[in-house]
Amino acid sequence: MNRKRTRKRLGANGALWQAAALVLAGAVLALIALAPDAHTHALNAAGAFSGTPISGVQAFVDKLKGNLVWLGGTAMGLVIAVVGIMFMAGHSRAHDVAIRTLVGLAILASISGIVA
Repeated sequence: MNRKRTRKRLGANGALWQAAALVLAGAVLALIALAPDAHTHALNAAGAFSGTPISGVQAFVDKLKGNLVWLGGTAMGLVIAVVGIMFMAGHSRAHDVAIRTLVGLAILASISGIVA
């Protein structure tokens, strides 16, 4: 949709609302950037992470992690097979898909470092 139609449809009031939404979004992003782990400080102060983990919950989380690793490995194997077939078939976007797959794999491999 072109901008003139959007401006006509929204009018002056709509443009004001769009600007207010952008300012609000910027303020929320700035707040998140300034205090990314404030909630963990509150949980630590409340004693949420002290003591030993509950064994049943810990076993469930360990099994869930194992299942997610298996699922991720299966999905990556399938993606590698599909990209290989794309290369063999001479698909014009095979290189693009391969690069995006490698970037996605790199992000997934470094997610624990990003989160920490």
